Amino acid sequence: MKSSTRNLIIVAAVAVVLGGTVVILNQTGGGSSGSSSAASSSAAIQLISKSSENVASMKVTNKKGSYTLVPAAAGSLVSSAASSASSGSSASAVTYTVRELSGCPINTGETSTVVQNGFSLSATKNIGTASNLADYGLKDPQATVEVTFKDGSTFGYKIGNATATDSTAYYMCGMKSDNVYVVSIDAGLLEDANYFITKDMVSVSADTSTTASSSSSSSGNDFTQIVLGGSNFPNGATLQKNASGSLAFVSPASYDVDSNSLTSMESVLTSLAAESVAAVRPDAAALKKYGLDKPAITAEYTVNKKAYKLIVGAQNGKNYYAMVDGVNVVYNVSSDNINGLVSQNLFTLRSKMIFLPNITTVKKISVVSGKGTNEINVTRTENAASSTQDKKAYNYKVTGNAGKALNYDSNYRNMYQVLIGLTVSANAEKMPTGSPAITVKYTYFDQSGTSTLALYQTDSRRYTAVLNGKVYGLCAKSDVNNVLQAIADFESGKTVSAG
Repeated sequence: MKSSTRNLIIVAAVAVVLGGTVVILNQTGGGSSGSSSAASSSAAIQLISKSSENVASMKVTNKKGSYTLVPAAAGSLVSSAASSASSGSSASAVTYTVRELSGCPINTGETSTVVQNGFSLSATKNIGTASNLADYGLKDPQATVEVTFKDGSTFGYKIGNATATDSTAYYMCGMKSDNVYVVSIDAGLLEDANYFITKDMVSVSADTSTTASSSSSSSGNDFTQIVLGGSNFPNGATLQKNASGSLAFVSPASYDVDSNSLTSMESVLTSLAAESVAAVRPDAAALKKYGLDKPAITAEYTVNKKAYKLIVGAQNGKNYYAMVDGVNVVYNVSSDNINGLVSQNLFTLRSKMIFLPNITTVKKISVVSGKGTNEINVTRTENAASSTQDKKAYNYKVTGNAGKALNYDSNYRNMYQVLIGLTVSANAEKMPTGSPAITVKYTYFDQSGTSTLALYQTDSRRYTAVLNGKVYGLCAKSDVNNVLQAIADFESGKTVSAG
């Protein structure tokens, strides 16, 4: 409910207060034995006027259960969520928690608002003495409130039906009184204890000590490691921050990441709010019920030098059940809020680019296919005028088959861009058998050994890409044909478009 509908109407007291207890609720009211005495609404009527510091406890019993608000002890799991209370500094002088939810994170903005119904309550109308409290829903009330103050005095009342003209206004009377009033109350009086558990599951503040350029996240949050598990990651997966400051897969194999998928996942891992609470202190049976015994995803991660763990269980309609490590609460989270995580698996998080060696590092490219063999050789000579003490600059020349001189600056660069632009469009894990249909080998200027990309024809439309003996995924045959055509055009001296 919006804060504007929950705020209490706090006005100057017009009732006689004796020794801190309210006399007006103990009056039975005069008049005949009819349905009620004449209604009065000429001025707001203060029913209780104390401060939050005076409250020792406030017990609420309603149709959904009961709970007790008490001053929070040091070290309690409380949230400093902004309160919508309008009673000034006295409402925030004491922080209140829920006795029955010890060890759970409590939204003290909500408790501060509700506890005002115990120490500062006023009526907008005095209905008068009712001959039948059932007419106002007070025979079987929606809620009863029992407040005990630190001086030993008490204040108790019942909440009946909402009025016909204002759904935020309710009939009320004292615990031992037939005099009926109309009051505005906070919605929390009609909720169960779980209403007060904070719904902010994860809230990570951006790391202002690092710039976005040195961080693995465009938001400025500095992720150093993410370890993923669960049924979405049956073999597990670990991303770690590399020397360039970016996250990359180090297991189950080395992969670059898909930046868009990583950004979506990081968004969930740094800011996640639940729709509601499904269970508190779940036992083994409850964990199984919510799919948290065999979770879909577990994410253990370090961001801004703090460690977190998020566990996602079964799907529930459009929601998912989820928990945060160290918080004994099962939450309902909307799919919109958590999709950036639950939609991920190893393939979606991986970069779809297969191999991206820098063009200046490659000395030779050999391409073997059913159409024959293409040999592309690059030579370089130092450009003394452009070289510096720290970095050498080079001039490059390229030759094709039989040592034919070809254009480096446009055609070779464009052909190379088409070649390394080959991507996988679907996942594949099984190593293909037989011989590859196409083999591309790279040799380098400043490092020994070669890198080999082998393409095995899987069906009439796809090839399985294997880089240095590791399966990468499936490539579209049309994309592979584009690569072969670019190489053929380059070898023949035709103009090659970068695509």
